[in-house]
Amino acid sequence: MTNFVTDYEKEIMESSSLEDLLLVVKRANTLCKMFSEECILKIFDLCDAYWMHNGNPKKPHAMLTSGYCSNGFFNCLEVLKYSQFSNFLAQQLALLIRKEFGNISIDWVIGSPMAGITFAHDVCRALGAKISFFTEKDYTRSKKMLWNRTVIPEGETVLQIEELITTAQTLDNVQEAIIEGNPHPINFLPFIGVLVHRPAKLPVPEYNGRKVISAIEKEIWATNPEDCALCKQGSTPYRPKQNWSKLTSKQ
Repeated sequence: MTNFVTDYEKEIMESSSLEDLLLVVKRANTLCKMFSEECILKIFDLCDAYWMHNGNPKKPHAMLTSGYCSNGFFNCLEVLKYSQFSNFLAQQLALLIRKEFGNISIDWVIGSPMAGITFAHDVCRALGAKISFFTEKDYTRSKKMLWNRTVIPEGETVLQIEELITTAQTLDNVQEAIIEGNPHPINFLPFIGVLVHRPAKLPVPEYNGRKVISAIEKEIWATNPEDCALCKQGSTPYRPKQNWSKLTSKQ
C-alpha cells in the first residue's frame, strides 16, 4: 500500500519554489494526517520565515523587537498570510491536540493580535470547536490585552492558541484579559496550542499548569545585549524583518 503521508512529505522536502510548495500542501491537506516537524520547517524556510545562527561569530545575529539579542528567528506572519499554509498548519496542530486529548469538548478558541487571530480561527475550524474569538491590544496600558466585546457563558471551555511563544508574556496577558473581562470564572482547558514554541531552554512542559502542544519546538535563546555572547565576539545584531538578506546572507 502506498504511504501517502511519506510521499507528500517527500514532495514537500523536495519543493524548490513557493508555488510548488503551495500546490503540494493544498493536496496534502486533504489527508488529515500528521506530518513531521521537518516538513513544517520546510514551509517556513521557503517562505524566508525561519533562521538560526550557525555559531560563526563573524555572522550577524538577530535583534528582537523587545531589544533582546537572539540566535534564531521565526516570522510566522510570512507563512500564515498564505491561506493554504495556515489551513495546513492549523490542521496539524488540531491533530496533535486530538491525539493528546481525544474528543475533549472545546467551546471557545481564542487568539491574540495580530497573526494569532486568524490562525486561531483556522485551528477552531480544524478542531470543530464552536466559537473563534480574540483579545485586543490595550493601548492605554503597555503590553496589556482587552476582552470587552462579548461574554463567555459560565462553564464553557476555553482553549488559547498562539502562533508563537517565546516567554509566554502574551499568553499570560491574554489569559488575564479574558478573566478580567468576564463576570464568571473561566474554564480554561488544561493545555494550550502553539504553532512555534521557541523558549530559551527546553523542556518547558507547561505554563501556569497548562500543557504545551506545539507543531514546532526549538530552543532559541534571547538575552540582553550586554549579556549576549555573540555581541561580545563581534557579531553584529540586526532587526530581522528589515535586514533579512544581511541576517541570512541572501543577497
